[in-house]
Amino acid sequence: MQATWAAAQAPSVTADSVTQPVVLPDSQQWVMHGDATGRDYLVQVSVPDASPPAGGYPVLYVLDGNARFPLVVMGRDSLTLRGPDGDTSPWLIVGIGYPDTRRFNGSARSEDYTPAVSNMPAVDSRGRPVGGAEHFQDFLQNQLLPRIADRFEVDASRRALLGHSYGGLFALYTALTRPPLFSNYIAISPSLWWGNGFLYELPSVPGGVKARVLLGAGAQERGRRPAFAQRSGVRSNALPAMCDNVACFAQWLKSHHPHWVVKHQTFTGSDHGNVMWPAVRALWRFLDKSRLDKSEQ
Repeated sequence: MQATWAAAQAPSVTADSVTQPVVLPDSQQWVMHGDATGRDYLVQVSVPDASPPAGGYPVLYVLDGNARFPLVVMGRDSLTLRGPDGDTSPWLIVGIGYPDTRRFNGSARSEDYTPAVSNMPAVDSRGRPVGGAEHFQDFLQNQLLPRIADRFEVDASRRALLGHSYGGLFALYTALTRPPLFSNYIAISPSLWWGNGFLYELPSVPGGVKARVLLGAGAQERGRRPAFAQRSGVRSNALPAMCDNVACFAQWLKSHHPHWVVKHQTFTGSDHGNVMWPAVRALWRFLDKSRLDKSEQ
């Protein structure tokens, strides 16, 4: 099944015109049920126009796929194009979304992307369930990743996870609890305030496990999101806001996991809602092996 875009407002056409959905080239989609979560997921896959490398395609998994999959695909096909007649970076892209959802399924993502934290209620202030991240991890590990490996020629050693906001929180939580699941983690404007800063209290990852992590936030997010909680060791009257949170957490990751590659970027002129636009450019620089810093090679 081809992945399609449906126009929100179709332009006027003559009576003898025939309209068709806009099809995303070299793409397909299907719905699969998550045994661990009990809900269905819309899985969308875009195959690059480049031949698979010797070890298979590296794979980028994109959370909030309904909203982010088209943006990330267009970013790969535009930002990594090697000349007018060249090919693109050979990353297979997998969007993970929800059926019958235009952009975001607030209730489903609130549960799937937030970890369970002791002494926290089972629902948030909007009445949405929370705390299901471990079950969602099980779905990824036991169902989705094997399904992609069965259907496509992929490199199991090169997998990336991209998340924004709650999705960024989930990406960092996975990096700290199941780091071998992905080799690269991209967390944009992560909700680090979740659970009163509990990420700082997670056990250290064994030294032999390596990961590459990119954190980012918009410069205009400063002061517009909940700050770090007191568990971060910062005085309650001097808690930094979102933009500072991400920079501080990047430094914390570097100090506690010196064997990891940790990069941080602030996106000038961006806020929480539009930060993914510049972040897509940054993530393709981060993932493209031909552009790795010499220190990583």
